[in-house]
Amino acid sequence: MATITPTTDRNTAAGATLVTWDAMATGDSGAPFGLNAAADITIQVTGTFGGSTVTFQGSNDGTNWHPLTQRGSTTNMAYTAAANHICQEMPAFIRPIIAGGTGSAFKVTAAIFYRYAKSPL
Repeated sequence: MATITPTTDRNTAAGATLVTWDAMATGDSGAPFGLNAAADITIQVTGTFGGSTVTFQGSNDGTNWHPLTQRGSTTNMAYTAAANHICQEMPAFIRPIIAGGTGSAFKVTAAIFYRYAKSPL
């Protein structure tokens, strides 16, 4: 039950910030990553699932977390197999959590394509 700190890469994919939580296992949660601008977010999950579920969550206060949904639907971003999905919401913070089963070696990557800066009030 560890909190996994993400790495950030702005050089590999043109126009994207890649945020990766690596070497996760069942019971782990990702440390929150703050989004500083409006963005399109695509999530990719890989690993040995073993009955585990990887859920991608969002929060606006960094304390209360809720599953994000796939763009164009009401389906939660809860993965039981490797997949890519685009996030519908744009919260202040994002993170993955892993529950159930015996999964290991999870790698969760968010490709963030910023659209414009948030304006202060």
